[in-house]
Amino acid sequence: MDLVWGEFSLPTLAQAVDLHNRSMPIHWTSVLISILILTSGVYGAQTLTRVDQDLRIIYAEYTLAATDLGHVNGELIRYRTSVIRAIEADRKEDFQRIVASLPQKLTRLEKAIDRFVEATNDASRGKRADARELTELKAVRKSIEAYMTSSQHALSLMERRWNLGSGTEARRLQELARQYVAKDTGAKFINVTIELDRLLEVVATIAGEVKKEADASLRVATMAMIAVSLGLALLVLTMPARAVSVRKPV
Repeated sequence: MDLVWGEFSLPTLAQAVDLHNRSMPIHWTSVLISILILTSGVYGAQTLTRVDQDLRIIYAEYTLAATDLGHVNGELIRYRTSVIRAIEADRKEDFQRIVASLPQKLTRLEKAIDRFVEATNDASRGKRADARELTELKAVRKSIEAYMTSSQHALSLMERRWNLGSGTEARRLQELARQYVAKDTGAKFINVTIELDRLLEVVATIAGEVKKEADASLRVATMAMIAVSLGLALLVLTMPARAVSVRKPV
């Protein structure tokens, strides 16, 4: 029943609701597309954030790896300096004191190498380790081993020198140790530094490649999400509207 006031006829509440529903029908297709747009936008934002975080983490890990290589080089220099000081020692007590400190320096060197390996493993987590990096790391370890063997031979000559005390033979052994450190051990030390430089170049190259790949992934993900959003938006705009018939109240 309509409510009458003066000359006007007002529809009841039920008629008003029914009129509203018929004049503004719910398009479930539009709702579904809107949900898809929202979902794709949220998913795209999460994907881009995750890729960006992975890029920062991987690049940072390779930076740490390069820093650890610098520590390896520094520990090698300190070790070589100690060996030279031991060769030039004027007293047996000084020689023994310096030689006694070498194991500690060698331990620090090995820890620096282990930190580098851990950093590269963290950077390549979920991926296969790069063959170039493995090859250069093997070459570095081999050259360090050769250098340590040469250094120990020079120190053994000095031990024989101090066991003899003084005399011509003792001086000859010390001079022989000096020449050995300058030529053979020195050449092997230079070889170690060359291998470290090559490994550093490989690490820098891999880090650059990782950054390029991550940048490419970001661009592809961004373009894909833009394309999906535009496609869904165009579909909503071009979707034909249903004809709506509205009954006039009597």
